Amino acid sequence: MSRPASLPAEMPIETLTEGSPELYDGASTAPRESGALLPRIGIDVFTRTGELRESLRRVSADRRAARTAFTFHDGSFAEAAAHYRDALSPDLVIIEQCGWTEDLDWLIEGLAEVCQSTTRVLVIGDRNDVVLYRHLMRSGVSDYLFMPVEPLVVIEAVRAIFQSGDDAAELGTVIAFTGARGGSGASMLAQNTAALLSRDLSATTLLIDADLGFGTAAMQFDISPPCGLGEALTEGDDLDKEVLERLVHWHGKGLGILTAPERAEQIGAPPPQSMREVVDQARRIARYVVLDLPHGWSPWVVEALAAADSVVLVATPDLPSLRNARTLIGLVTALRPNDGPPSLVLNRVAPGDKPPVAPEEFARILNCKIAATIPFEPAAAPAEMAGTILAEMAPKSEAARAMRAFAAAISGRERPNAPPARTGSLLSRLFRRRPA
Repeated sequence: MSRPASLPAEMPIETLTEGSPELYDGASTAPRESGALLPRIGIDVFTRTGELRESLRRVSADRRAARTAFTFHDGSFAEAAAHYRDALSPDLVIIEQCGWTEDLDWLIEGLAEVCQSTTRVLVIGDRNDVVLYRHLMRSGVSDYLFMPVEPLVVIEAVRAIFQSGDDAAELGTVIAFTGARGGSGASMLAQNTAALLSRDLSATTLLIDADLGFGTAAMQFDISPPCGLGEALTEGDDLDKEVLERLVHWHGKGLGILTAPERAEQIGAPPPQSMREVVDQARRIARYVVLDLPHGWSPWVVEALAAADSVVLVATPDLPSLRNARTLIGLVTALRPNDGPPSLVLNRVAPGDKPPVAPEEFARILNCKIAATIPFEPAAAPAEMAGTILAEMAPKSEAARAMRAFAAAISGRERPNAPPARTGSLLSRLFRRRPA
């Protein structure tokens, strides 16, 4: 590798005009939050500043990095090269490098000489510069981010570096529903949301009834599949996309249902990792995965909540729900520190009546916004008896309309049958990072 006379002149992103192909918006682009785990890899981190070191420690503690081993060092390119003269390099090296000099190529070449050929390099620097980004890519660096970086940006960058083949396909979004108390209607809302995502948004959706032994999805959709979630959980690490697809009952072309075991004694509490495998494979076969979880905090339920992209907490406007909701919001927030809080839905709110706890009081005490308020609907019980969902039995009811609006909101779609909202900065829409 020849030494350049100097680095190309800096071209900050802010000076580029709309439509220019030379756009880079690595750190400023908010990634789509994904609950999928990072691969089982080793990552060495070399940093000089405390701010970046703390941000990367948050990455190492994130639920998505459960299988990833991080090791932290002080320094930059020179210290990394010296370290690997006597040690094997890991799968990925993350290096902080600020104040670029003409020795850039020599620094990269010196590191390459002591690293294994399979080692990837992610550089984090202080310059928002598209020319520098291109120069690093040509030099063999896998990706470049500029500071400050949020943990989710780093996680998505690492995931993109190691994506290949089938893994490069977009993974589905997992939405977990749980109730603040028994009888809150979380299952009803999960089932209606799954059906609405499939029907109104024309998106392949998989409903997983994880209320083991007491699930109602089979009854709600009037089906009797020979197998379901119980069989998927027993597969453990052997579960793959093809096996899971054979266990799913397809209720029409767009809605798949993985039913709970018919009797509680058919399966005990599953190992947490088995639940994780089911969720990880489910997101490979459907655009949306709706996970109906029982009320509780058992290890396998916690694993399912950690695996989801978003969590919906369903409560009724009463004191027991208020108390439990406050506890669960704290637990879920601690479990998912780099994610937003759960979406709180108030269900079965009787119109015209004064509930034990008013919705605005509910929101004030919990210090959170209420994502949706679902009115009480007398047609819900007849819909269950008829083996259908409320959105089909009484599509014009206030409850059905509220659930339809909630399904559109939780999916990221502003309205049914509309194209996805254009998110992120103008630059992020004009430039799409290519996998390394």
